[in-house]
Amino acid sequence: MTSLLPVLVYLALSLLITRVWSARQAKRSQQFCDDKAKRFFIGGAFLGGPLLALTLVATYTSAGSFIGGPGAAYKFGLGWVWLAVIQVPVVMLTLGVLGPKFLAQKKRYSTIIEWLDQRYSNHWLSIIAMLSLVVGFIAMIAVQFIGGARLLSGVTGISYELGLTIFVLTVLAYTLTGGFRAVVLTDALQGIVMLLGLFILLVVILNQPQLGALLAQTTLESPELISPHGVGNALGWPMMLSFWVLICFGTMGLPHTIVRLLAVKDTKSLKRGMIWGTIICFLMTLIPHLCGFLGRVLFPELAIPDEIMPTLIAQLMTPFWAGILLAAPIAAVMSSVDSMLLQSAVSIVRDGMVRAYPSMSATWQVRLTQVVMVVITALACFWAINPPDMIVWINLAAFGALQAVFLWPIIAGLFWPSVSGRSALFAMCSGMVSYLSLQLQIPLQAGIHPIVPALLISLMMLIISHCGERLCISRTLKAK
Repeated sequence: MTSLLPVLVYLALSLLITRVWSARQAKRSQQFCDDKAKRFFIGGAFLGGPLLALTLVATYTSAGSFIGGPGAAYKFGLGWVWLAVIQVPVVMLTLGVLGPKFLAQKKRYSTIIEWLDQRYSNHWLSIIAMLSLVVGFIAMIAVQFIGGARLLSGVTGISYELGLTIFVLTVLAYTLTGGFRAVVLTDALQGIVMLLGLFILLVVILNQPQLGALLAQTTLESPELISPHGVGNALGWPMMLSFWVLICFGTMGLPHTIVRLLAVKDTKSLKRGMIWGTIICFLMTLIPHLCGFLGRVLFPELAIPDEIMPTLIAQLMTPFWAGILLAAPIAAVMSSVDSMLLQSAVSIVRDGMVRAYPSMSATWQVRLTQVVMVVITALACFWAINPPDMIVWINLAAFGALQAVFLWPIIAGLFWPSVSGRSALFAMCSGMVSYLSLQLQIPLQAGIHPIVPALLISLMMLIISHCGERLCISRTLKAK
């Protein structure tokens, strides 16, 4: 239990520091000062360059990157490290392509659903978007809970159930007492902790005296570990290219990254965020996956690949320093959970209950949001009680589902003014149905991830519906 104390101290200190910090920053912000609910949900246009970069990358970096990703690199070899680095341009795409469009919006929105509703004015589109967001986020939150509990259990020696309980209670303490501004500032602090912890872990691994000899022996016995296509040729070019769509291009459709664009301060912040975010994303992607691959050399007999990061921390560090280093992956998981938990709860309250009861006071909106957070946490915790051996597939499946629903409606809403809510609804539904249907087809057809055909089908339905509507309008005008 010695190594658990530094983690608990870190969590308590980060909670205290970020809440004091966010309270001071909120007093300086004049925007939304007359609306308590909006202050809690979005916090105003306050994101500058470095803060934007840290919160965006910290939110995108999760248990999938610190637990599932290294576990996949442990199993498939260096090819998975190469596969993961494909996602590095994600910040440039999100901030460079979508950022200026959202920044140019005359009205400031609290949620992505609120923006979709304003843009398309389609009741069913808003409902399906809200339900998809909440279900997808619950699945992803469950993955984060599994990752956090495995970290605590693997490093400190406590049971998985106790680790899950500690992690869930910490998540609630972080999200219930803050709001969006506090979540963002927490993400920024935890992003810094992540980087420091990753550098320390990599240095410790590289300083192992037997690493060079073991690496030469392992690659000689299993040359597929250093092949670009991975063990068993599982990572062929179709999979590589389709994964670029899933973990890079398609991330422009992830609501928990898009919501950051609703709080960007100005154009200068976008430009600085692109530079800093790309550098940070590269480091946070490369180092943990490389640690997972090198862990295969040091600990080749693990039955569960996802245990490699906890094993590295526990086996290569003293108990006290293992607890210190554990703060880095815990921060990665926390920074994703708080964002998704807050946004899913806000969507239910702001985009669901408030629409049904427009006269609901701001105080009640905040209170109901906190109640919904507890309910969502309980559901995700229930799903996390019996975890699978590898969480990376669940995380990627949820990623793809959200992208299939949101990507084209978001892009069309920003860049194609004539697209109607009906066409966006067709794209949303066809993307969701096709992705879920293809996701059940195991093994993958031709080694292509289901996100590629799902997005193609969604785009095709959007274009067909839009062209059909324009043709009908044209014929109606001619008839008159």
